[in-house]
Amino acid sequence: MDPCLIVYYSRSGVTATVARAIAEVCGAELEALRAVQPITGVPGYLRAAWQALSGQPAPIAPLRHSADAYPLLLLGTPVWAGHMSSPIRQYILQQRPYFRDVALFCTMGGSGGASVMQAMAGLCQREPLATLCLREQDVRAGRHVDAVRDFAASLALRRLQRGGADGQAAGQQAPLQTPASSAPGGSAVSGSAP
Repeated sequence: MDPCLIVYYSRSGVTATVARAIAEVCGAELEALRAVQPITGVPGYLRAAWQALSGQPAPIAPLRHSADAYPLLLLGTPVWAGHMSSPIRQYILQQRPYFRDVALFCTMGGSGGASVMQAMAGLCQREPLATLCLREQDVRAGRHVDAVRDFAASLALRRLQRGGADGQAAGQQAPLQTPASSAPGGSAVSGSAP
């Protein structure tokens, strides 16, 4: 697979676990986002919930990797009150002019993953090559491994079908459809048909 970068925010470590698993399967580099204001304790949790609900981005620490150096970005977030995390929102707003292909993943306590994937795709102004939604309980129990492999396989297939980074000019994409299919462990993996 072409060089890719996984950019994610993880407050509790669940999304980080998924990001590392995807990186292992895809051979990707990792960029863990850090909020400038730590999201800890009750005040941090309430601020984060308000930012997520109101669609406010949260300032993030300087980045180690440049988005424009990667033909494929995989963006990951926890679901907060049915919304993407405010640090990933900030990253997308800050870096989206440099996005080429994207894939998206999220972790959630219960539900809301599909709407978060849709909101992230809209904010990225890109149709994702693949999406993955996992429940926190499945990740903590180690039941996410098969879904991660399916996600990586779907992503590799889509990149191959599209000719990888060389098949499209930077920033251009063919229109995609994204039918979702169920994956083991209560997760959902979707890819796009050619």
